[in-house]
Amino acid sequence: MNPKLEKGDRVCLLYMSGEISMNPGECGTVKSVDTIFGDIQYGVKWDNGNSLSLLSDVDAWKLEKKQIKEDELDRMNLLFKNIDVFKFFKMGFLHKYLLLVRKASVVNMFEAPPYLWMGSERIKHEFKYKNIHNEEAFDEMVGMSDASQAEMINGVINYLEDQGIEENMDNINRYLRKFATMIVQNYMSIG
Repeated sequence: MNPKLEKGDRVCLLYMSGEISMNPGECGTVKSVDTIFGDIQYGVKWDNGNSLSLLSDVDAWKLEKKQIKEDELDRMNLLFKNIDVFKFFKMGFLHKYLLLVRKASVVNMFEAPPYLWMGSERIKHEFKYKNIHNEEAFDEMVGMSDASQAEMINGVINYLEDQGIEENMDNINRYLRKFATMIVQNYMSIG
């Protein structure tokens, strides 16, 4: 998901934040590549006539392929099923964080969802007396864990507000677990 693009690349949209005129599966051609405030922005001329940009920190895309294989279709269906994670969470950041969780080799990725919301103090406590195989990656992961925790809580609160669900600790905890699982599923489906 979200490979680096160059002018002339063909791209297919998975999710575009805040745009109702763009549907998943729309394809287009990259016309420009710019960096704005540290984030990459791709100007795209879409086949449907729109000229909207892809934003690396909030949108999701894949390179266009001539033929979609069955397993690729299954992965896309899972992404569409979990589309709320793209709407309410900064998936680019969380994807980078999960890459560090994997690189640190502290858990099997099926056990990774809690690490999205645990925060640095809890993670340090959990691994205080355990042998860490890749300490550099572990330290980097711990350094990002508080930001991951904040992103998860903010995303859940935004979801609860959007859905008109009461913002209490029970609901926040319940939806943290739900969305963390969905985010890890998306991460694992796109490799």
